[in-house]
Amino acid sequence: MVQLEEVEDQELDQAQPGPIDDTTYDSADFTDTESELSDDDQTSAAPQESISDRILALRDILPPRTRRYLSSTLQSTSGMIKKGAWFGGKGLWTLSTGALMLMVPFAIALVEEQQIVEQEKEIKAREGAGEILTPGVGTGKGL
Repeated sequence: MVQLEEVEDQELDQAQPGPIDDTTYDSADFTDTESELSDDDQTSAAPQESISDRILALRDILPPRTRRYLSSTLQSTSGMIKKGAWFGGKGLWTLSTGALMLMVPFAIALVEEQQIVEQEKEIKAREGAGEILTPGVGTGKGL
């Protein structure tokens, strides 16, 4: 059987260096740093960050669990969108190709049929115009 025994840390019980209370510090140890620095020094010392660096730093705001959840959700959503676009493209290609294969010959046949009907009307119009100009010639009853 295992027995647990508490071991005390000796360094933890020792007094820590530094002032004991707020009134015992020496004011000569501290200097006024605000008067020594100008505004130009502060702006030039700042690191150059781009907007993308700042946006990437925002990911540290979210806890890792939330980041994993958002990442997996975005990946699955983008995967579904890609698959949908792929299948949609294949489907549109199939429909458009099928429509071209079926509709183009039908349209050509329809145009040819209209041309034949127009030719028949034209022939009938010529026959009618010929009978009006020479009545009775075409019937053969005059002899």
